[in-house]
Amino acid sequence: MKNLLKLFFFALCLALSSLAIAQDMDWKKATNYDKTAAKKQLIQRFTDYVTFDTQSNDQSTTTPSTPGQLKLAKALAKELKKNGATQVRVDKNGIVTALIPANQPTSAPTIALLAHMDTAMEVSGTNVKPQVHTNYAGGDIVINAEKKLILNSTNAPQLAFAKGHDIITASGNTLLGADDKTGVSIIMTLVQYLYDHPSFKHGPIKIAFTPDEEIGTGITHFDVPGFGADYAYTFDGSDIGQLTTENFNAKSFTVVFEGNRAVHPGEAMNSPFSDNLLMASDFHTLLPRQQRPETSAGRRGFILVDSITTDQNRSEINGIIRAFSDEEMNQLVAEVTRAFNTVKAMNYKGTGFSLSFKDQYKNMKAFLPQKVVDIASMAMTQEDISPRINAARGGTDGAQLSLAGLPTPDIFSGQYNIHSPLEYADVDVMEASLRTALRLVWLWGLQSAPMK
Repeated sequence: MKNLLKLFFFALCLALSSLAIAQDMDWKKATNYDKTAAKKQLIQRFTDYVTFDTQSNDQSTTTPSTPGQLKLAKALAKELKKNGATQVRVDKNGIVTALIPANQPTSAPTIALLAHMDTAMEVSGTNVKPQVHTNYAGGDIVINAEKKLILNSTNAPQLAFAKGHDIITASGNTLLGADDKTGVSIIMTLVQYLYDHPSFKHGPIKIAFTPDEEIGTGITHFDVPGFGADYAYTFDGSDIGQLTTENFNAKSFTVVFEGNRAVHPGEAMNSPFSDNLLMASDFHTLLPRQQRPETSAGRRGFILVDSITTDQNRSEINGIIRAFSDEEMNQLVAEVTRAFNTVKAMNYKGTGFSLSFKDQYKNMKAFLPQKVVDIASMAMTQEDISPRINAARGGTDGAQLSLAGLPTPDIFSGQYNIHSPLEYADVDVMEASLRTALRLVWLWGLQSAPMK
């Protein structure tokens, strides 16, 4: 027991010592950090990047799914080289990777910072025209008077905390692309900052910009072992202080009902007639209404049928299941199975029945060492930002990276009302994210590299 107590206090002293060093050697003092200059760079980069049409396309069979993503990838690679990055590469799938070499004598973990280049499919990303609303005074922000697109306290409640901030919107004809060009802008501004301020000491930093996050395909081509990072963070979150350490477990399901509708309906009684379309309809109806998306919030999961297609005697249902815990996932799988078995039992004349499930992604929480979360929280706290641990009701690139062996929580980046013409970016929240990222790599530079 005494030995355990000694080890505990020794570990505590080491942690406090690292914290004291980080506070004494404040990176902002070492580099004369200028918030106004940082905001100016963020605005310049962001308003440039959003003009690249990088909307992803789930009907494409290529990665990246659209040519605009590759165009942005090449522009980012060129900018990385200009700002001192080495090992800059754009691979055949449009994934941009680079290294910011360590500039300190002590060995530290290799940290990675990631963001995705594509934008969502819901609204056009062609010919985006960003509007910068400087020094927001409060009240409504008119995006497009003709279309009556206005940000107000109802559709943009976070504006209540944004007085004096610089806000960027689109023109009302497109989405803005804040998801996730805020993250791309933050990381690229960090790269330039480190290049311009060699007095900022840090360990090795890997950079990655990925395609097709919105359709979930880009990250499947990411070479985690070849990338060579120990820990990573995506910058793809929303409001200040948000630190996402959990996400849904996700499964898809496919149900097939086969019948015999090739019988004249007037002669259907006492015949081999079986209606696969009715089977599909019954299956959908039997799924529990209280576990649909519109009845689900917080940490409660859901079942959703995405599509029902019928081709003569065959009907196919495709759907998804989302749940934070394995226990709830098992319960929801059981509900889908119960509905399927009920329909099958009711239709003995049916000619074929099948049900299959496929894992899509896992909750990252099980794969995150506490240290990865603690250092991110410490980085925010030391920048006078209150960390808010968040569970994402969706998936992230970080979830797939974490499952593949690269622990990757997500950090806020100042994007709001995403996937819509009401999307906006808060430059002051982006700047707070930039400071968090700089503090983060500073703190990791104080850690010892893990044993290989």
